[in-house]
Amino acid sequence: MPWSADQTSPLSLDTEARPAPPKPEITWTGVGLAAVFWVLYTVLYGLLIARAEGVPLVFALSGQLVANTFLALYSVPAWWLTVRTMDRTHWGSTLLAHLGIAPLYAWVGLESYLLFFDVGLGADLRTVLADRYEWIYFANLTVYIVQFAVYHLVRNIQRLRLKEEQATELLAVAREQELAALKAQINPHFLFNTLNSISATLKRDPDQAREMIAKLAGMMRYSLDSSTRDTVSLREEIGFAKRYLTLETHRFSDRLDASVEVTVDDATLDMRVPPMVLQPLVENALRHGIAPSEAGGTVTLRVSAADGRIRVRVSDTGVGLHADAPLATDSDGVGLANTSARLTRTYGPDAALQTAENDPTGFVVQFSLPENGATSG
Repeated sequence: MPWSADQTSPLSLDTEARPAPPKPEITWTGVGLAAVFWVLYTVLYGLLIARAEGVPLVFALSGQLVANTFLALYSVPAWWLTVRTMDRTHWGSTLLAHLGIAPLYAWVGLESYLLFFDVGLGADLRTVLADRYEWIYFANLTVYIVQFAVYHLVRNIQRLRLKEEQATELLAVAREQELAALKAQINPHFLFNTLNSISATLKRDPDQAREMIAKLAGMMRYSLDSSTRDTVSLREEIGFAKRYLTLETHRFSDRLDASVEVTVDDATLDMRVPPMVLQPLVENALRHGIAPSEAGGTVTLRVSAADGRIRVRVSDTGVGLHADAPLATDSDGVGLANTSARLTRTYGPDAALQTAENDPTGFVVQFSLPENGATSG
């Protein structure tokens, strides 16, 4: 079955990798906090003017209420552009936008205030405030700087918290993966079945038995070594999966036909990947696809390159999706859920495991990685 986005669906995960924080939205909580800020600013500034200018407090508060209402309203489009729309742009571009908007904001806010009294109330407030025009303009500019500094500070705190949460989750997954890998190294079921197969083969074909022992030793050596490394080469992962399939072929006898197809350049096989990412896919195909099927089936591991990405596909012709929880995390293995979480945290959401029904029967698990090995950062 060819790789097709409309034929697959992302693996559902409780520990799905979190993307960057969603763009900020206008919420009632945010509106309430902004309203509290503007009310406090209006009252404090009105008190200051009433005391400094010797005017009635009601007159000072009324004037500030009008002026700050305009400023609050003009803050909304400025917030929408610089905080929401430019949320994921470079800080330099956001700073340039503020340098252009802030003077305009201060001027339009002041002119709207004066125009309200000139046209709406017929009061020549422009003449009265002529000697204070620049001072009021600077005050409006200060209000802009303060409020947007607070907006960006809160946003950066949210980003830092998200990074801390992601780092904590990644550490937890890494520890869980290490423990799972250690359990997989001494998986009693796999070892017992493989040793039984070797014992049954020993008298009949000593050479084949020695070959099986060598493959098992190589698997154990690799699993021990990989548990201490952050990454391994894709070539090593494929080699491990081949040995695993070979040994399982002996156990299943004529019920299993396994194959590994690699159609990528040798240089690509040296790209670094998290250890033990292929074995869970193969194990899932065997345990939930082939083992429950009386007729057995075929497991195929296919690694190919197209459109700048390395595509890994494990398919089986077993019992298919109606088997018992094929996507569940296995208690004695890494499990598909953890594997998908590790891939998405390393390479981004495009690397998440994709699952589909095989044609005519069976199950498919697949994922793709950037051919240059670039991570999500």
